[in-house]
Amino acid sequence: MKRCFTAFIFLLGACQTKAPVIEENPSREVSSVITRGQYFEDVTATSGVSETPASSIIVGDFDNDGWVDFMAAGRLYKNISTLDKIQFIDVTERVRLQNLVGYPVFIDVDNDGRLDIVTTKGQLFHQRTDGTFEDLSRQYDLGFPDNVKSISYGDLNGDGYADLILGMGDSEINGRVTLFPQQMRLNVRGKKFVKYTAAVDFSSLTAYTRGMPWADYNNDGSPDIYFSNYRLHRNYLFEIKKGRVIDTAIPKGVAGDKDSNRYYDPVKKEHYGPTYGHTIGSVWADFNNDGLLDLWVSNLAHKFVGRDAAKGAYDIRGYLCDDSKIYKNLGAPDFKFVDMRAKSGIPLKPIGDYSKYKGDELWSHSTAADFDNDGLIDMYVTQVYDLKYAYSFIFKNSGNFTFSEISQSEPTRVLDSYAGVWADFNNDGKMDLINSGRPSLHADKKLYIYKNISQNDNNFLKIRLIGTKSGKNPVTTQVRLFHKEGVFLRQVDGVIGTMNQQNDPVLHFGLGRVSEIEKIEIRWNSGKVQTLKTPRPNQTLTVTEE
Repeated sequence: MKRCFTAFIFLLGACQTKAPVIEENPSREVSSVITRGQYFEDVTATSGVSETPASSIIVGDFDNDGWVDFMAAGRLYKNISTLDKIQFIDVTERVRLQNLVGYPVFIDVDNDGRLDIVTTKGQLFHQRTDGTFEDLSRQYDLGFPDNVKSISYGDLNGDGYADLILGMGDSEINGRVTLFPQQMRLNVRGKKFVKYTAAVDFSSLTAYTRGMPWADYNNDGSPDIYFSNYRLHRNYLFEIKKGRVIDTAIPKGVAGDKDSNRYYDPVKKEHYGPTYGHTIGSVWADFNNDGLLDLWVSNLAHKFVGRDAAKGAYDIRGYLCDDSKIYKNLGAPDFKFVDMRAKSGIPLKPIGDYSKYKGDELWSHSTAADFDNDGLIDMYVTQVYDLKYAYSFIFKNSGNFTFSEISQSEPTRVLDSYAGVWADFNNDGKMDLINSGRPSLHADKKLYIYKNISQNDNNFLKIRLIGTKSGKNPVTTQVRLFHKEGVFLRQVDGVIGTMNQQNDPVLHFGLGRVSEIEKIEIRWNSGKVQTLKTPRPNQTLTVTEE
């Protein structure tokens, strides 16, 4: 019998996703006429890529040739770039993926060194030695429910094989919302997946979960998973210890805000406040180079309060929706988090009626990379809905948890989007960008490729990891680069943001002007610690777990 939990909550209905119509500021339109900026150039027209839009994009080197490929809108694009030109060919039919449905994720199911594909519809395509894919969905019998919205993976039980976690959607009929328990599938030595609830059990907590990024944020050697939950539901931070799952989101400070007395409405003569939020995409990254993983949480936050002229009803959604967060990891001994959003330079939109309303904060997907190699991790954030103010952002990290928005003069802005990933497609040490969205209001959505054209003297280092005991999917493995002035940290993500999207799997470090690295420390997810001495910058290292 299918387990489900049903809740009928007025607040859920009150926070639906329709925004009031407002007079929009033309200065906030997307930069669709720009094809080249200071940092990026739109090279879609010469890339060989179809403009078919996508809600999810994944990157991986499926043919192990050292050039990362990608999938979008059910098509697999093989990378045939050179240093000077980013270019792809569509090999979907050639490799027998034309029947793929759902949102895919690259994963090496059986640790044979070749990427396979699992989709949210329960398909599993196993890669053969000749580079083609075989549909083994029946053999593996993943048994996914119909409403799986996202997948993430990592090693739950320490056997070196990647296990699956399924983020469930919801069901709403006449205002009655049904939330489902999250599920998992345990990988049995690459041969099959089985339901796994005896030792590691998420089923007691239900939510509409739209993203599940992994990390080891407290450096205890065990995986932690952040559940990005929608519909005014608190987020979860699961720590896995000795086979037990513990939700620590509230004591660690990352569940979101709930405060029913924060605001007083003079019309309703009642107090209201945030009731958690609509979280869609979250990302772990070290934003201040202290060697600790911080957490970026992108929320869709309604801001309108007042009487809806069309419906005549009094709208209180602006009080109820929690804002997006930028959580700083405070480190040992407690590894709690504090929200730095108010000090970040990214303004909070004001709550108000038609006289004050500036539009909703419609953040959806988020993904991190140091695109200018200055040593500070930057962010690309999308927004949803076909509205002039719902354009994507590039937040350039200025240090000390402050950011500046630079996309006004770049070609990267799109409207109404969930999709965006970073990857170094031409192997020049600079992170390029793919996204998908509307180039202008009411226009058709398209897929875009942006080449990183930034010019500076900053250094970089790229590290390709090959696990042995950790398996070929060493999610949560951390790499630290130590230098005279501090440390740079990256981790193997697996998936990021929402809809199981994937960045370049090769770890990329912008070094700024750092030219001498004292050592590299790799903390494999198996527990092994491996050290490399004084590598030179501006190269790609391939490191195999010892």
